[in-house]
Amino acid sequence: MRRVLALLLVFALILPVSASNGPKGYVALTFDDGPSGELTERLLKGLKERGVKATFFVCCYRIDQYPETLAAIAQDGHEIGLHSCCHQYMNKMTAEEIAADMDACAMVLAEYTGLSATLFRPPGGLYNDALLEEAEKAGYSILLWSVDPQDWDPKRKGQVASFLERNTGAGDIVLLHDLYPSSVDAALQLIDRLQAQGYEFCTVSELAELYGTELEPGKVYRKFS
Repeated sequence: MRRVLALLLVFALILPVSASNGPKGYVALTFDDGPSGELTERLLKGLKERGVKATFFVCCYRIDQYPETLAAIAQDGHEIGLHSCCHQYMNKMTAEEIAADMDACAMVLAEYTGLSATLFRPPGGLYNDALLEEAEKAGYSILLWSVDPQDWDPKRKGQVASFLERNTGAGDIVLLHDLYPSSVDAALQLIDRLQAQGYEFCTVSELAELYGTELEPGKVYRKFS
């Protein structure tokens, strides 16, 4: 009996500690400028194998080129945000031009998926007061990023994975593009390394909720902590 009581006492002391051992932190991977056909599909396969959901900021002209890939993104349960129609910088646009761009993006996304977005990422992260006002009217939160490996630069493609590993931590929003093989490779390597360290990955909206942030239309977000 004493041995049983001793064991129960040990478990009582251990279990609360174990229950508190949650993830080391949460990270959101985001991919801009797609979809891009086979490369995005390879990324989707890698994400599914690792049980990871990401956020894709899509361009409408590329949706027209790869509607099946967009459908695959949606079917896999990833979050979809908008990234403009033709990837033109929007900080010099008028309110009317911005509104027309946002409306066109929303229509294309709805046409192909039946979905409506709540997130918008302006190309280059460039915005003006007019964009924030139009985003608020349309119900979009502006999601930028906190980690940027500049994976679009050919000179940096061999450094993307190491940069991400050094600079990514809890609450970060990582910017990548599903346009380059090196970016897809780096994203999957980062997942493997951070998951091994106890991190978990989620969509941007999930990340905001996990860190107690309520996303508001017309507001700009770069990181949650």
